Amino acid sequence: MGSALKHWIFHWWMWIHLLICLIDVANGQIGYAIMEEIDKGTIIGNLAQDLQMDPKLLFNRKFHMTYDTKIQYFGINSITGTLHISNTIDREELCGSSVHCVIRLGIIMDMPLVLYHIEIKILDINDNAPHFKENEIVLAIAESTDPGTHFPLEGAFDPDVSSNSVCLYFLSPNDLFVIDAHVSDYKIKSLALVLKNALDREQQAIHVLTLTATDCGRPKMTGTTEIKILVQDANDNPPIFSLSLYRLTIPENYPVGTILMTLNATDNDDGRNSDIAYSFSSIVPMSVQQMFDIDGESGEISLRGNIDYEERTLYEMQVQAKDHGQLPLTGHCKVIVEITDVNDNSPEIKVTSLTSTIKEDAKPGFVIALFTVVDRDSGNNSKVSCDIPDHLPFTLESKFSNYYSLFLKHNLDRESIEEYDVLISATDSGYPPLSCATSITFTVLDVNDNLPVFIQPSYRISVPENTLPETFILQVSALDKDSNENSWISYSLLPSTEGVKPSSFIIIHSESGKIFLANSFDYEKMQMFCAVIEAKDHGSPPFSSTASLTVFIQDQNDNSPQILPSLFTGEVWRSAQVGHIVTKVKAFDLDSGYNAWLRYDMIFFTNTSLFKVELYTGDIIVARLIEETDEDLQNIFIMIKDHGEPPKSAMTAVTITLLQSKKELDNNIIVDKDKVVIVGFNGHLIIAISFISSIFLLTVVSYIGVKYVKAFRSISRITRREDYMRNKWTLTETKKRNYNFTPMYFNAQPDYNTTAIQPWTYYSADKLLFERQEPADDCTLRAESEVRDLENYKS
Repeated sequence: MGSALKHWIFHWWMWIHLLICLIDVANGQIGYAIMEEIDKGTIIGNLAQDLQMDPKLLFNRKFHMTYDTKIQYFGINSITGTLHISNTIDREELCGSSVHCVIRLGIIMDMPLVLYHIEIKILDINDNAPHFKENEIVLAIAESTDPGTHFPLEGAFDPDVSSNSVCLYFLSPNDLFVIDAHVSDYKIKSLALVLKNALDREQQAIHVLTLTATDCGRPKMTGTTEIKILVQDANDNPPIFSLSLYRLTIPENYPVGTILMTLNATDNDDGRNSDIAYSFSSIVPMSVQQMFDIDGESGEISLRGNIDYEERTLYEMQVQAKDHGQLPLTGHCKVIVEITDVNDNSPEIKVTSLTSTIKEDAKPGFVIALFTVVDRDSGNNSKVSCDIPDHLPFTLESKFSNYYSLFLKHNLDRESIEEYDVLISATDSGYPPLSCATSITFTVLDVNDNLPVFIQPSYRISVPENTLPETFILQVSALDKDSNENSWISYSLLPSTEGVKPSSFIIIHSESGKIFLANSFDYEKMQMFCAVIEAKDHGSPPFSSTASLTVFIQDQNDNSPQILPSLFTGEVWRSAQVGHIVTKVKAFDLDSGYNAWLRYDMIFFTNTSLFKVELYTGDIIVARLIEETDEDLQNIFIMIKDHGEPPKSAMTAVTITLLQSKKELDNNIIVDKDKVVIVGFNGHLIIAISFISSIFLLTVVSYIGVKYVKAFRSISRITRREDYMRNKWTLTETKKRNYNFTPMYFNAQPDYNTTAIQPWTYYSADKLLFERQEPADDCTLRAESEVRDLENYKS
């Protein structure tokens, strides 16, 4: 037929039948039926409408298709959701003579991952006319052939199926021959030329007939060939096979060269007319003749090529036996070879969709991959089971035949396993079973599910006072098990709940965790302080943790000893004994510990042997008996020095007056009285005036004495406290030897600049270390009381 006729047939079927014959949406499966030879671009269905989805969502869900044919015959518009023809479908090329022709598609959409199965049936149109292999068939028939004899013919071939295939044969009008065609389900089972009346070579030696084959399609299409019959004499017995139909079943793995069967035909003639030669009929396709071989003399049929059940399951062969008569006669039989399947094909795994990354907080049930498993065998040999290792947090599920999904079974932890390589194995049910395996690799993306953890829960450090600002003192560090920005840590100081900013004391670098001083410290004002450091990651939402920091201030020898008062005077009776305390030098140091431990040394004095000063108390005592030759005024210069490194010192001068003893004073008074002569009669008046003057002087002296006593008591109190500090120092030295530790000492002397700062609490290191050995009321000396004592002393 010409192209115009095919075009007319196509449009005729387009208007008579609907393109979409069946739409069935159930359990994720959709079915369509279309005619072959439809033009490219023709829309056959709207998947968005059939799946009841909004077309606007298709593009974002990565709407795409998989197919199992060599050529992609269909396409999908990811915007509108329509299914259209991409390539013209030739049903005969795609499915051959098979009645059922189905193309299977897989439709996949992401977010969430969904699979739909589509079956498209390809319907046949009558676009092919029957045609014979040869335009002329030549038959040699003996004139002695009996009427009713059948002569098999090669039928016409029509690639169409069902009613569109060959269904009827008729012969041009004649008196000698008729056509015998057995039809079943629109298929010609056998075709033979039947002799109706006896032949007479003398009347007509050659007969020419026209054989016409027609199909049952609309419109009907026909094909013709000529049959040329040569009437011959003599040999009038054709070979006859023992069976008209031979059946044989062999497995597909039969080796090449194996003899399958031996055919047997007999001829009742004698001589050369009974010699038989076996061969395949001319109607046997070359593809079949390439697979089998027949021995012309013995009739043995052997396997010539490798047979494959997956390519073809049955072979039909027309075999003829021809004698060697002058007019050879031919006998015919049919051989059917059925192929049985053996398990010779391993399953094949094809991954159709894969998520290369998955978040570690993905919920169980999250679909990771879709894949198909295909086994070309049949029956149990094609039944495939898939599995993965049991220790993995994944599982497999099959919703459709040969379609599998890999989804999450348990929660993931990226900190334990960062990447998974899932080995999927597929095994069929054949014997022996065959299997295949493939790996699916994907990475677990981190989410912020771990807190930063400090290497130490708390930090302690000692910093000398007067250290310059911006001096590095410590580096803190925290670790986060997460990755990328979830493990990036920033450090900061938390504000105090009382409103004091820790940044006024220290500064922390947000990235490295290095801590620097914001200002210099003064131990005399503050001995320690605490701060809270926060480590926060950069995740969303961020997580944080804290660590405590305690900074102890170390005292430095930055204060010189101070003397109260700056000039000392004293008096001593010349009759004073050795060891008598004449006076005491008062001094204090605002530092602590060794830096506040003072020693007293005489550096210059009038008499080198008369007095000496106690090394640590500052008491000036009589070193020997005072002699009459000793001068009345003794000047002593004393150096007060601390034990700091380097040591600081101060100097004061002490003036001591040597007084006469009381006995010598009484003797002088008696001598003077002997020399006194009272004259005149006004003696009583003089006595009265002297008495009044004495009372006045006594009052003045008493007042001065009271003031002196008060000042002396204040000095004695300071002396007692210094004695306590000396005893305390001795106790501290003992403990230091016991603990092999040199503590920091809180200054026992007045601190005029000390003020309480909240919420930071300042402690005495001595109190922290030796609180059990010290009275509670003497652990800390208040600066205010010392100032009052000093003012009383000065007054």
